[in-house]
Amino acid sequence: MKWLIFLAMIALLIGCTSPTVFLTTEQLSEKERKSLVTALSKNGFKIKSTSGVRVPKEFPDVVIATNVANENPEFFVKLENIIQQQNLGAISYQKFYQQKHYYKGRNVGLYIRGDAEELVLPPVLRGSEETCNGQRMILEFKDKTEMSLDIEDEEITSYTGSYQSVLPDTVYANFEDMKEPVTFKFSQVEVKTYAGMKTADKLVVTKSENAVLPVGCEFMIINY
Repeated sequence: MKWLIFLAMIALLIGCTSPTVFLTTEQLSEKERKSLVTALSKNGFKIKSTSGVRVPKEFPDVVIATNVANENPEFFVKLENIIQQQNLGAISYQKFYQQKHYYKGRNVGLYIRGDAEELVLPPVLRGSEETCNGQRMILEFKDKTEMSLDIEDEEITSYTGSYQSVLPDTVYANFEDMKEPVTFKFSQVEVKTYAGMKTADKLVVTKSENAVLPVGCEFMIINY
C-alpha cells in the first residue's frame, strides 16, 4: 500500500512539473526579446533560450512547436495571449512525432523570426596571433549563412561551416570539422593607426570547446 501511495505521489509530481518553453529567435531586436521573456516569466512560464539554432526556412514567422500528444488547452491559450500582446505576428502550430524539432512531454518550442535589421558583419577579418595560440588565421563570411576559417602555416588548413547572427552582437558558428559550435561577440572599437584613429570591426570568441578557436581569440579588420 505504501508503495502505491509513493508511486501516486511521483506521478502527481511529474504531472505538475512546469513545461519549458524553448525560445529560438533570429531577427528579433534585443528590446523585443527582453520584453517577451519578461512577460512569459511573469506569467509563470519556464524559459530556456536556444543557441546556434535557426528558425527553419519552411516555418512561418511565429511558430509554436509541440508533439502530437501534448494536449493542454489552457497552457496554449495563455501562451498565445502573451505572444499576441507582444505584437509579434500571427501564430502557427507545428506538431512533430520525432526528429529535430520534436519536444518531449509538455515542453514546447517557440520560434520567432523577427524583422529587425540583421547584424552586418565584415567579409574578412584577420586573427590575432597573440590571442589565438600563435596561429595566423583568416575568418571569412561568404554570405548570410556560410563562413570559412583558414589557418596559415606551411600549408593552409581550411574549415568551412555556417553561422547565425543574433542581435545585438552575437554570432553562432558551426564548423564541419569541429565537434562543438563556437560563439563570437561582435563590436566596433577605435584603434590607433599610421593614419590616425580608425574604427575597427572586432570578433572575439566567447564560448568554445575547440583548441583551434580558444576563448578570447580575437579577429579584427580596420576600416580605412
